[in-house]
Amino acid sequence: MNEKRKKMIILTICAITLMLASILGTYAYFVSSINNDSRQEAEVDTGTMRLRFADNDEGINAKLMLGESITKKFTLENTGTLDATVSIEWLDMINTYTEGSLTYTLEYSETEEGDYIELVSSTNVPTSSTEFTSTLVPDITIPVGKTYYYNLVITLNNLNDVDQTEDLNASFSTKFVVSQPSTNRKYTLTIDPNGGTINGSSEMQTINLKVGETYSIINPNNTGCNQFGEWKIIGIDSILENSTITMGKSNIKLVAQYNGFKLQEALESINAGKTPQSVNTTAPNFANPAKTCEGVFALEDDYGTSYYYRGAVENNYVKFGDYYWRIVRINGDGSLRIIYDGTQGYANGANDTGRLAYTGKAFNVQYTDAKYVGWMFGGAYGEVSTSKAQAQTNETSSSLKTLLDSWYKTNIVDNNLEDKVADMLYCNDRSTPGKTITGLNTDTGLGYGQNLTAYGATARTDAWNTDASKVQPVFACPQKNDAFTVSDEEKGNGDLTYPVGFITADEIVAAGSGKYNIGNSDYYLYKGSPYWSFSPSSYSVGNAHIFYEGGVISAVSVKSTSLGVAPVINLKPEYVKTFIGDGTINNPYRDKNDTV
Repeated sequence: MNEKRKKMIILTICAITLMLASILGTYAYFVSSINNDSRQEAEVDTGTMRLRFADNDEGINAKLMLGESITKKFTLENTGTLDATVSIEWLDMINTYTEGSLTYTLEYSETEEGDYIELVSSTNVPTSSTEFTSTLVPDITIPVGKTYYYNLVITLNNLNDVDQTEDLNASFSTKFVVSQPSTNRKYTLTIDPNGGTINGSSEMQTINLKVGETYSIINPNNTGCNQFGEWKIIGIDSILENSTITMGKSNIKLVAQYNGFKLQEALESINAGKTPQSVNTTAPNFANPAKTCEGVFALEDDYGTSYYYRGAVENNYVKFGDYYWRIVRINGDGSLRIIYDGTQGYANGANDTGRLAYTGKAFNVQYTDAKYVGWMFGGAYGEVSTSKAQAQTNETSSSLKTLLDSWYKTNIVDNNLEDKVADMLYCNDRSTPGKTITGLNTDTGLGYGQNLTAYGATARTDAWNTDASKVQPVFACPQKNDAFTVSDEEKGNGDLTYPVGFITADEIVAAGSGKYNIGNSDYYLYKGSPYWSFSPSSYSVGNAHIFYEGGVISAVSVKSTSLGVAPVINLKPEYVKTFIGDGTINNPYRDKNDTV
């Protein structure tokens, strides 16, 4: 702030009340109105103390510029019968000036004209936009019958290299009181869960503590999708460290602050090798449907740690190209896996075929061979597979692969968006762990021809209702041959034409569907109409079966034409890092040049 620029503030002292309020202008005015009878008496354990403002003037009009000070004089008189120890408090203080703009010193003398001794060296006047009580000076001992004289000097500082423009509209107000000495007095700690709950209660708690006394703070449970972040301390002097508060010389309030999962911050943490904030550290019960927002969780994938959205989340909307998408997870390399959700943003639970790219499509036109559970398979249509290796050789595209490749070409390639899409694997898990694992008593584990076979995801969804504890989705692909990629042959098979696929049964369960055939119409993957997944279920009763999402995680023959198509793609990390928005339906994550 220019040295020549001045501002106006008003300091009013009336009886024991000190009021400082700023108004726009060129000078700083301190105005006080006091007289010799302005006094306050306080009963303390050891006697009676009188605080009196006595500067022999009914008022002061002082022009104060930056760097100048004003002095207020008062006395403390012990009118009791014993020596008394008291503290002087700032009461109901509000100070919205820039930190350091207002400072104070306090000095005293045993005689009005004697040498003054400094009690409080230059100290910032505490700042707060809400009223609080704080100690001006603690534990002053006044002998019986004595009067001590005090000078309180308040300075309006010119802060070098600090913009003090906001001080033009700042305000300061307080009252003075004398109180019990701080060593004997308790201050109030107020704990506000701020919408969360502590020990099942959402009510504020108040605890009275002595100076220096400690108290262990219990962090509140989350409020919906928001995760507890930190405590905001309103007040001064107290110290919060490792969930333990050490009480200072003022009343304080702790207000819980919550953090929603923020994509940009999460990517920065991942890039730095850290776990993002607001990630749930306790694995959910996957057998139960997630009907409310449960937030973001972690699970290992083929690239590292993947962070997936679960439940009725409302902060995973993406607008890419001409479509809206929902984030399924942040992959282990920082790329973003997203699922198609239509040409507009749909709220959770919306039943609308507009959320699908196609409806009424069969996975495969042939179905009487185990090989038809494959996104690609060995031999031509109609040829019977004679071994698992032959059935799972990636030679011929399924019907849906051909359709999805065409969709990708039209909507991504032809719109010059392909450089934004990452070559990440899609797991068409055709592993055959056998009946002990899958729970299907007739499971041969052979995986070809017309041999009854259950595939890996059947156990992880508890499709045969044998043990709900087995509902444990995985993101790492059990067989490299089933890890479909375009050109990446280190992690994947390199057999795709375009980097596009479907969601897996494991991702559906992780997102909150619940175990096989339970049902959930509240979580973000529900679209009303059923749509295909990428995961084989079984070959049984003469049909190859694939898992689907339809308000439940279930399975149906590949020949079914009652299911829709919801493409899944992965966006490159370096592109996602440039996104704007907050992931909500009205402000989705999107390209910085894209409008909503």
